[in-house]
Amino acid sequence: MTIINFKNGDFMTESNQRKVLIVAYFLSKYDRRALEVLNYNTFTSAFKDVGTRLGIKPNTVKNRRDDFDSLHDNGRSGWYQKELSKSSLEIVDEFKDTSEAELAAIVKEIIYGPIENNYVREKELRHDINKQDINKEDLLKLLLSNITRKLNVFKLLSTEESILVTKVDEKGLYVETETFRQNYELGESEYPWELLSFELLYLSWDQFIKNRAITTNDLTSKDQIASIILSFFAVLPFVIVKEKPSIMLSFKRFKTNELPTEQINKVIFFLEEIVNETYLPEKLSNEIEGNQYRIKSRSRQDLRLLGFLDESNKRNESAIQKYIQSTNKLAVLKELMLQKDYFKMCLTVLEVLHRESKRTKKNVLVKLGMLIVENSRGENYMVESVATERTQNLLMWLHHVNLIDDSWDLINQNNNAYKISKKDVEIVVEEKGIFLSSPEVINHIHSYITSKGFYYEKEEVTNFFYSLKTKPFVILSGISGTGKTKIVQWFAESVGATEENGQFALIPVRPDWSDGSDLLGYTDIKGEFKEGPLTTVLKKAIDEPERPYFVLLDEMNLARVEHYFSDLLSVMESRKWEEDRLVTSTVLTEELAGKDIYLPANVYIIGTVNMDETTHPFSKKVLDRANTLEFNRVKLDNLQFLLDREEMDPVVLHNNVFATKYLHLKDVYSAYPKLVEEVTSVLVEINNVLQINGSHVGYRVRDEICFYLAYNEESNLMEQKTALDHCILQKILPRLAGSDTRIERVLKALFKLFTNKEIEYAQDATLEDVTYAVYPKSAEKVLEMIRRLEDDGFTSFWISS
Repeated sequence: MTIINFKNGDFMTESNQRKVLIVAYFLSKYDRRALEVLNYNTFTSAFKDVGTRLGIKPNTVKNRRDDFDSLHDNGRSGWYQKELSKSSLEIVDEFKDTSEAELAAIVKEIIYGPIENNYVREKELRHDINKQDINKEDLLKLLLSNITRKLNVFKLLSTEESILVTKVDEKGLYVETETFRQNYELGESEYPWELLSFELLYLSWDQFIKNRAITTNDLTSKDQIASIILSFFAVLPFVIVKEKPSIMLSFKRFKTNELPTEQINKVIFFLEEIVNETYLPEKLSNEIEGNQYRIKSRSRQDLRLLGFLDESNKRNESAIQKYIQSTNKLAVLKELMLQKDYFKMCLTVLEVLHRESKRTKKNVLVKLGMLIVENSRGENYMVESVATERTQNLLMWLHHVNLIDDSWDLINQNNNAYKISKKDVEIVVEEKGIFLSSPEVINHIHSYITSKGFYYEKEEVTNFFYSLKTKPFVILSGISGTGKTKIVQWFAESVGATEENGQFALIPVRPDWSDGSDLLGYTDIKGEFKEGPLTTVLKKAIDEPERPYFVLLDEMNLARVEHYFSDLLSVMESRKWEEDRLVTSTVLTEELAGKDIYLPANVYIIGTVNMDETTHPFSKKVLDRANTLEFNRVKLDNLQFLLDREEMDPVVLHNNVFATKYLHLKDVYSAYPKLVEEVTSVLVEINNVLQINGSHVGYRVRDEICFYLAYNEESNLMEQKTALDHCILQKILPRLAGSDTRIERVLKALFKLFTNKEIEYAQDATLEDVTYAVYPKSAEKVLEMIRRLEDDGFTSFWISS
């Protein structure tokens, strides 16, 4: 083996095996310190990143580190205490006397290559900021850097295609689009993502600053990356997009009179004088003079900014009377500030910079003001002295009304009537929810659940997603301990719905529930309405229609569902379109609950069920109105979930991602006539069989199966027959149960329909018959039901736990 001179940096020509051994040795020897030096938070992220960069599996990096652990006191025992390989021993011998700093430099060059480390540059920027000798371009680059660490997804301006930010490291942003993924799957690119480097991003930003406008033609990068850079800049709260004749970005323009001129206490004092008619604001020059007039006139200008005075300096009586009558005058001022675009933009910037020091936050806002705020005549932009004074006043105003704290971080306003929330000011990642395509949503949800260490097949997540879109009521059945509750919890959490923010509610059902009062609420002996847990969720969902709300009724068949849930089932069927909005009849009236409570389109109800001697069966009324998903698959030998997995962040999604588009069959037929005709033809055949024992389905089941198939047609995530197989399994077969010869005839006829094979007994069927059936999942279920009928003399869809 050739020993190379690392001092000359001539090591990149060696094999990746040697490189990974050097990195692994460093990770083992210096353990957590090594992670800090290399800017990784966890070993999992280190293994993944090193593996990606060197073109090897992350587990290979981990295993090589474990090889060296037996030599070092790091709390790990080593890879089964096996002897080191010859190559590993050579690495130990070569680097045992190398200092930590020297070895770190070698490892960094292996991982990152001989390029400028932008992470180091960012720390240098912070150092320069604290010395206050940095130019405005670099200050704003620090703002860009902070934004990249908050941004999960944004839209491509030209096509509205979603751009996912899969990772951010010292090199830049790793962005993934549907186009990149397709190229990767076709073998046309090495990875499903592209790197948008900080170096390129900052060069583009310099060009933007210089010209005060930018198009893709101004950028030297290739078209796709240039479009992504523009799309990234477009999410900045101080940038505007002009789309004609071609896409161009420019900076928003504000005037100095949109920023506070005077300190907030002096402005409030003058406002009280105006309220008490101590002065007539329009005749101020006649009443006072000198320095007192200067202070009062500056305060007068700020009262115009807030809307208490008009452009002629006359009183705005409606605003002043509202202030006089309010018992919380700070709340009035806060509300007025939140109506001002410049104030809202600054709050957004402060939210992005929440990890930075007070000085940094102020300096960034000062430099931003110098970039986008013109003087009152529109001739020049603010000079630094004016920008510093106005920005200081603005920060103190925001602090006075409790919009920011002593560190100038946004304050959580809880349930204040004039609350400030991220949906008010957060433009970088709009908290009302982003819009992703169905494939993007399902990829994200499945990856998120997997990162939590739970094993569900992607098709199971897809089926659950389509079922919720088809009808906001889904039943999850299966033996105890198969993860029915967990998939709902992680599904909701992956899209930003948690118990903490009220968008996810787990409601345990009690055996003694006999009506809807335990769920919806009741009137006590004092005549006061006590709202139930579901009503609490419905009220919140009505107030926030853009956010999805998930309700999990745990073990919902411990009580008879028809008794406590019948009102909801009826209301669910009252859904209709009114002016492009989905509405229902009321669940609770205003006389009872204080306001009309209905079932909003952003509430999704999921019930988990077990079938044993303590639970109740479902009536066809319930089953007709739900998709019933089975979770009986158990693979005890699957231990992949025990491996370390990199945590994923939730992505806050808009409810439109889940909302139904179809209520009537004609809605689907106008878009997919052939699909409706094909599905109906299959259902007619099935119904002819089901009529043998009177279990045939009605129009509702047909329509909802067509809705499901239409959503699949739009996203193309499953073959049509696979999607129809799911629908047969979860909409039709749960209705079947019995012990007589009619149910036997129905099941055997269905098996023949699904497999094209006629059987007399269950044992006549082979594994191949099921595997190659037209509808294999349904065929397998029918065969299972036939076996139970033969063994027990009774059969049903449900497996007892």
